[in-house]
Amino acid sequence: MAKNKKSNRPSASTVGKDNLSRYLKDFIPDQLESDDRFLDIITWNIKFFNTRDSKRVENIKSILQELNADIFVLQEIEEGSLDELAEMLTRSRAGLYKAIYGTTGGDQRVAMLYDMDWVKASNSPIELFATENLTVSVDGTNKAVFPRLPLYTNFVAFREEEPFDFDLVGVHLKSQRGGGNEQRAAAAERLAKWITQEATDEDIIIVGDWNAPPERPEWQPLKELEEQGKIKFQGWNEAGDKAEASHLSVGGRRSRLDLIVVTETVPLEKNQEEATVINWNALLDSSNSPQILKEVIDTISDHLPVLTRFYFKDKDD
Repeated sequence: MAKNKKSNRPSASTVGKDNLSRYLKDFIPDQLESDDRFLDIITWNIKFFNTRDSKRVENIKSILQELNADIFVLQEIEEGSLDELAEMLTRSRAGLYKAIYGTTGGDQRVAMLYDMDWVKASNSPIELFATENLTVSVDGTNKAVFPRLPLYTNFVAFREEEPFDFDLVGVHLKSQRGGGNEQRAAAAERLAKWITQEATDEDIIIVGDWNAPPERPEWQPLKELEEQGKIKFQGWNEAGDKAEASHLSVGGRRSRLDLIVVTETVPLEKNQEEATVINWNALLDSSNSPQILKEVIDTISDHLPVLTRFYFKDKDD
């Protein structure tokens, strides 16, 4: 994001405000308050996003502008629909954003929107497992393991000084409509194999709409990698009653479906051994929450943006 912080950071072509730091000021540890070596990644399922409703586009633009993360990993995106948003964000001086899209999923594609003032894609985006035609048997019928293939690219952050490169994968796994357990379990197994055997960078972040809470049994391959000390999964995604909801329903049901996987090699500050989950949903607990909830779901999305902030350190520290 365009951050007005230390003068020794590269000058940005779009000088904006670091809104997220302002919102998070009560949660940032004292020793990190003046540290600008961080990366903000937000995942958000925007629910059938396209440009046909100009009022909704303006509302989404206002939200993205206020969040102005370094990278947005987005789901349920129509191809090309982020291009106008990227231009709007640039004109508003929120950042110099560029959009990339997956090719699968029809009008529900995985996409990324990233601020080129602070991160660069070091290779062309691809969809993982595109040539494998992965299927799993569900009640005697072969179903696609990935209805939307994972969108992958390698990014370099802090490119002028202290650069950090990492593999980023955006996912939108099979929904719970009609079950989906077998597909999500097969997806977790394939992603676990990719992490341990095929990824080109040891620093890996996988984020998106997983369509099931972190305690579910289909994530067993990832839980095993966490037990082996290779990734963080449940250590970064609160489960059960402690989970901060990211998916909402008008009926009041709330669940955490938008998750993140981080490899243990990512050079994080010591106080990030486990994630701290911040409650963003206080407004939904007010006496007006049913009306607010319905308006949010009807006009914006039934998912909330989920932010992960990474503070980095040198591996030699």
